[in-house]
Amino acid sequence: MAILPDDLLRWLDAHFGVTEAHAARRLLEQAVDHNDKPAGPRLLRCAAVGSRGNLEELKSLVELLKIDYRDVIMAGEYEMRRGQPVRLRDLNEPIAD
Repeated sequence: MAILPDDLLRWLDAHFGVTEAHAARRLLEQAVDHNDKPAGPRLLRCAAVGSRGNLEELKSLVELLKIDYRDVIMAGEYEMRRGQPVRLRDLNEPIAD
């Protein structure tokens, strides 16, 4: 079971409704990578931010962690501009308030 960092908990509360924030926490606490190991803080942040506050998208990204975590990093840290990925944030670091 993953332990969710405080910055991520604040982000979930700010971007999901009360009921959905609770469900989002549960999803992320159970998230595992392709080696069936608990997902680390960066991957958890990427899944959350990549979901854009949509619970169904979060479910998809948590499932994607089991297949290829790099796609989850792309969803959370990058945006496509003119057909090229541009890194917008470094989620190795806590999410800025």
